[in-house]
Amino acid sequence: MKKNPDNMRIKANAGFSIVDIMVGMVIALLGVIIIFQVFSVSESIKRTTTSGGDALQNGASALFTLENSLKQAGYGIFSSTNLPPLPADPAGTAPVAITAGATNTSDSLVLTYRPSSGANSWDYGPFPPNPTGFPLIVIPQPTVETISVNNQAQLVSTINNVASVISDGIALMKVEYGVDLNGNGMIETNEWTPATPANALNAFAVSNPMSVLAVRIVVVARSAQPEVTRGATGLILPTAQCATTIVSPNWIDSATVPLDLSAGVGLSTTDSWMCYRYKTFENTVPIRS
Repeated sequence: MKKNPDNMRIKANAGFSIVDIMVGMVIALLGVIIIFQVFSVSESIKRTTTSGGDALQNGASALFTLENSLKQAGYGIFSSTNLPPLPADPAGTAPVAITAGATNTSDSLVLTYRPSSGANSWDYGPFPPNPTGFPLIVIPQPTVETISVNNQAQLVSTINNVASVISDGIALMKVEYGVDLNGNGMIETNEWTPATPANALNAFAVSNPMSVLAVRIVVVARSAQPEVTRGATGLILPTAQCATTIVSPNWIDSATVPLDLSAGVGLSTTDSWMCYRYKTFENTVPIRS
């Protein structure tokens, strides 16, 4: 039995049926959902990579600036053996003073250094033998710099009551003194301490000279964007349930000074520190006095 070609032509010209349209719409909607899911995952990976790169840059910049400031702290090293005795420092200030914060908050630094004001000033040396004008009658006034982490997770330097931001995204800073307790000119493993040594305030005392030989510092940089955490159904979980960082990072002296990030400095009260990624930067800087 042959089909009537006229009937087939009429059916073809009639277009899509309602069933055809509904099936097409379902397929299109599924495609849109898949596209947006792929886009969301892609953007999440992109944000993670970008914010992680920002944290690396912020941390490296913060540590570099801290090193430069710490290298200035003190009163200089005088290489000539023919110099007259230097006068005692009337200020009695330490080259580096650490103010310890709570367990989950940052320490702060107060650095004191002398400005350069000519060949015979208190500064970097070396000095020529038998220079004129010694001993110095007027001691140059020291520069005092305070370095701390503020409530916006910014590392800030303050000189003469003028504050400037060193780096953003710094969640924590911890500092330790390296103290020569036995007078052997070296810092042993057990001679690192966050507590201020008793003789840290007088660099020129002959009977009890300053024993702080170095400072050990660590800064913790935080990624700018929180990580998206999804449950078993694929829905985004509240930030309080984030588990991107379950435990705080470590550094060389975590046993004595743990890096506790639970304060969530710079974060809102509804945000969790565990939603972010962290990178530690640490170094040991010798003190020049």
